[in-house]
Amino acid sequence: MRPTAFLALLLSSAAPAQALDMLVYPNAGIFDIDDGGRIAGPGAAMLDRLRNLSGTQLEPKVIPFARALLAESLQPGTCLIALTRTPEREARYRWAGPWSSSVIALYGRTGETRQVKGPEDMRGARIAALRAAPTATWLQERGLDAYEVNDVAAGLRLLQAGRVDYWLGNDMVTRLALKASGAAMPRVLYSFGRIDLYVACHIATPAAIVDRLNAGLTQLRVNGELAEFGLGR
Repeated sequence: MRPTAFLALLLSSAAPAQALDMLVYPNAGIFDIDDGGRIAGPGAAMLDRLRNLSGTQLEPKVIPFARALLAESLQPGTCLIALTRTPEREARYRWAGPWSSSVIALYGRTGETRQVKGPEDMRGARIAALRAAPTATWLQERGLDAYEVNDVAAGLRLLQAGRVDYWLGNDMVTRLALKASGAAMPRVLYSFGRIDLYVACHIATPAAIVDRLNAGLTQLRVNGELAEFGLGR
């Protein structure tokens, strides 16, 4: 059976709908909040598509990233978009995805003249990063000055205002945030590795539900609908 036929069979198979709270953290250009307090942007559109493809009722709820990690760990019936997979986290969640893939990049202001070829060149600089994210942990592990913020837009504003020297973040997320704001693209000074983000669900989430989320995400990728999130067919 062809993979696409198997996906269609899985997604069309009868299964009772189950509601999941999908915890998302505000990210300009991905998960925006409109004037009515509703989630908007390409991330919201992808959630709608995933809801339809998986046959699972997904209820988005906005929460700061650091609080989302804590709440997801404690409450059944919840999933978090999006989280990296690490050895420490692997057994704590059920995983679907990936949802996106990108590189980690260090940004400076447009006129930045300093050259950065590795962590040693960042010493003495004030570097903004998303609170509790892998980028913040990476800075802390190397004894670098991490200025943690609650969302990408806040970090980019600090960079543009000259209150920090650099922004370290997911390149895909940063570019979508800049596209949404219409701000000038800062200078990429250094990039490394890859960062794949997944849907992390509470460990008690039924395997059948996670299978349907995985099948839905795979179908989105096959359709080319995750290209904006760094995932080709």
